Amino acid sequence: MDVDSKPAEKNTHTKRPRIDGSVKKRKPLRASTSRSDIYVTRERRKFNGQLSRARKLLLDKHYPHITIHGLGAAIQQAIMLADAVKESLANQVTMDVTSDTVTLYDDVIPDDPDAQIVTQTRQSSAIHIKMALTDDMKRSFNGRRK
Repeated sequence: MDVDSKPAEKNTHTKRPRIDGSVKKRKPLRASTSRSDIYVTRERRKFNGQLSRARKLLLDKHYPHITIHGLGAAIQQAIMLADAVKESLANQVTMDVTSDTVTLYDDVIPDDPDAQIVTQTRQSSAIHIKMALTDDMKRSFNGRRK
């Protein structure tokens, strides 16, 4: 059987060296935020509050758009929140979804008190969902305010 196949590529990723100590994860760096940004965490108890805030920003405060951000394991929660906002507004929103990779920093605190603290980096996926009311929805709410 003569099949053209590529030779297996070598893994270019190297494992981090094993360091005896504890890892302290730093909070992710955020770009400058606006009031229309909603940062989602994995905590489900905040979901209804975030849904209410998203609706309030779009409907009551008339923001032109909101952006829902999720990082790592919170990506699923961010998608669920965006879907809930869309459903609660009768699908009268537009969504623009982007994803990227974010560099996160951790401090490794060694067990040996004489050793130096080491900073290591890791990569995590992120999602950004920009939501805006459709023109029909904006017109219907502007008509109600008059």
